Amino acid sequence: MAKIHTHYDNLKVSRHAPQEVIRASYKALSQKYHPDKNPGDEKSARIMAVVNTAYNVLSDPVRRKEHDEWIAAEEWEVEWLESSNAKEGQPRKNADNWEGQPPPKPRRKRQWRNPRWWLGMSGCFVAGAVVAVLTIEQQPNIIPSALAWGGIAQDPVKTGRPDALGVDASSDDWARRIGPDGAKGPPPEVRALAVTQLAVPARAPDCSTDLQTLASPSGDPWPLESSYLPGYPVGNEGTEMQVVVDNSANAAPVFVKLYDLDRRANVRHAFVQQRSNFTFDKLAAGKYEVRYQNVVDGASKSECDGRHTALRQAAADIQ
Repeated sequence: MAKIHTHYDNLKVSRHAPQEVIRASYKALSQKYHPDKNPGDEKSARIMAVVNTAYNVLSDPVRRKEHDEWIAAEEWEVEWLESSNAKEGQPRKNADNWEGQPPPKPRRKRQWRNPRWWLGMSGCFVAGAVVAVLTIEQQPNIIPSALAWGGIAQDPVKTGRPDALGVDASSDDWARRIGPDGAKGPPPEVRALAVTQLAVPARAPDCSTDLQTLASPSGDPWPLESSYLPGYPVGNEGTEMQVVVDNSANAAPVFVKLYDLDRRANVRHAFVQQRSNFTFDKLAAGKYEVRYQNVVDGASKSECDGRHTALRQAAADIQ
């Protein structure tokens, strides 16, 4: 199963580590990557920011519990996706997972080879023909009258007026041609393409809540351009829908998940760069929810550090 990159990995501790171990690891990493000991080293500054965020989360019992729940959900999703791919690929069975097959069912004897079956069917056909001839001779108008009754008065011809509120419009009857006698034509071939657009609002980077990591949750580096995340399968393929994520007004990239409300699973994962757009295309029809999180990286990282420096300077002036 693919490994989920977590705050525990950033602090280099186990997921069940006590607070004493977390503080000791944070202290050791701070002594190694602190900007005061590495002046001008941008890589050390980025690593120290990631370490600070991880420690802020893991040192708070409430935020640590939320992070553990997020890890459990991500691992369940990865396991579900891998199991789905295994079922679709139909891996070759070996001796370890061999399952005994049920014995074949005995084949039933074909009835059409039985002469008594043919004799019974012939008798039914002859009796039906005799009854039909006698009925037509005695009451010649019964069949035309029976065919003419169709309940047309109960289903009046629709006019060109708009549909009334509360009327079920889920069927395609509105597009059928209706003849002068009220008969409906064949069902039409109606196609629909649902297009949904999400505009990410402009906001300043927040180092306390935004995602600070040098790699995606799958462990691969973030893509250089807006695209699907490598390591994640592309699910719910179809031609009925597409979802556009507009991040042109945002100064930070975003990590986007497309959540299927019916399957209760994330089916698409993408990374959208700042000031750009991305389209989840070729989607099957369904109910989706777009979930996104800002990623602190590059220019947004410098803005975040600058704002923290201004806050520390203001606090020093007050003291």
